[in-house]
Amino acid sequence: MIGKNSKKLLGLLLIMVFIIGGLLGCFHRSQKTITNLDEGVIEEIKEIKDHDMVSEKEIGEEENKESLEKEKKDKKDIQEKAEKEIEAVSEEEKITKNKEVTENKEIKENKKATEETNTEENTKKERDNPVTIIDGVEYTNYKGPVQGEIKYVEGRPADEASAYRKASGDIGSPYQVDLRVTTNFGHSKMYAENVGMVKDEVGMEVLFRNLDIQTAYGGGFVNAINGVESKFTFFTGSQRKKEDWFYWVNGILAPIGVAEYRPEPGDVIWWDFHDWETTMFIPAVIGAYPQPFKSGFMGSNPGTVIMYTEAYEKEAEELKQSLQNQGVKKVDIAVYDAKLLENPARYYIVLGIWDELVKESTITNSRGREINLLEETNDQNKFIGVYAKFDEGKLHALDFKGNKKTSYSQAGTIYAYAAGLGAIRPIWIVSGTDDRGVRMAFETLLNQPEKIKDTFGVVVSEKGIEKIPYTQ
Repeated sequence: MIGKNSKKLLGLLLIMVFIIGGLLGCFHRSQKTITNLDEGVIEEIKEIKDHDMVSEKEIGEEENKESLEKEKKDKKDIQEKAEKEIEAVSEEEKITKNKEVTENKEIKENKKATEETNTEENTKKERDNPVTIIDGVEYTNYKGPVQGEIKYVEGRPADEASAYRKASGDIGSPYQVDLRVTTNFGHSKMYAENVGMVKDEVGMEVLFRNLDIQTAYGGGFVNAINGVESKFTFFTGSQRKKEDWFYWVNGILAPIGVAEYRPEPGDVIWWDFHDWETTMFIPAVIGAYPQPFKSGFMGSNPGTVIMYTEAYEKEAEELKQSLQNQGVKKVDIAVYDAKLLENPARYYIVLGIWDELVKESTITNSRGREINLLEETNDQNKFIGVYAKFDEGKLHALDFKGNKKTSYSQAGTIYAYAAGLGAIRPIWIVSGTDDRGVRMAFETLLNQPEKIKDTFGVVVSEKGIEKIPYTQ
């Protein structure tokens, strides 16, 4: 009996014989039927086939059984896993819920504590910074007027109703003014802040809140600011000196006392302590630029005209545009006409070479006398608060007594003047010894206006920008 493996091998050999025979038959174009095989061999082949079919069926059944068992096991594993996940989710939800309850409790407690704290802080804030409503406007930390309006009375004993008050503190207000304090003609700064004001209050109230103030002559005269005291009011004999406080609003010397003056929002209120032995009153200064052109004075703005000599029309246009960019609403340009300067109806800025301006400045004044306006200004200089002097082709920077300190054959200047105390429409001069001098001054005003802040006037040369007057 042929073994099981031998039978398989014999079967494979026979199959190969059939295949080779078929191929040979095709090759020789003939067909040949295999009929000489032993019947025993054929039976063996049939037995092998039947056995293989039975084996394959048994194997298939075993594989199906294993597959079913595996599928059943996988389903069971999935179910167990799902149950565990459900249990885990339930536990997590339970923990989350407990956490949310705890957090909500903490939030409520924190909210309550915050509300209590805010209430306490608001109460303290309201107590420390009370809100006052005046004519529908809210002010914070306003404690009411300190003094109100008091007129200065000349001749009254200086110590009558005199008082010294410490600064009470600034207020919160929708209205602001620029408060500045300097000494020595603007050379030394003491204070500079934007501070709150109450609409329609007097300027003295602004001082009392922000500075330590001593008054005199019934309370309408500022005798000392932050300890810097008049050397005239309470002194006698050799100790008495002409050194006092003066103030300007938007660069214009105020014609009334600060206890009567009512600031406008945006005003520049500038106090300076200086010697007044040579120049008692300085009607106009340039250190509040772009004021007075922007806001005017005491609520009135007549508008601005830039007057130029023929060569500087382009520069006049540039300056006009610059002023408009800074908020100046009413500004025009025109060819220089000296007649308009005798009794100015508007603010004027004069631009040109000094000698050319002088040639065109001779007029017949209102008294019928022929004068040269600019030459008179140049000659009076120190007496009207002008500390630049043109002389014999040079420009001289002066000290507060009118003495020449520096001299230049090529330089420019910016200064302001007015007819006298009470004149509230100043004239600005932007001039120079020659074209280069004019352009140096002009470019300073146009491109470096911060350089003239808190100055009475400037001289501009190749050496730089000098504040005038000199103090020594």
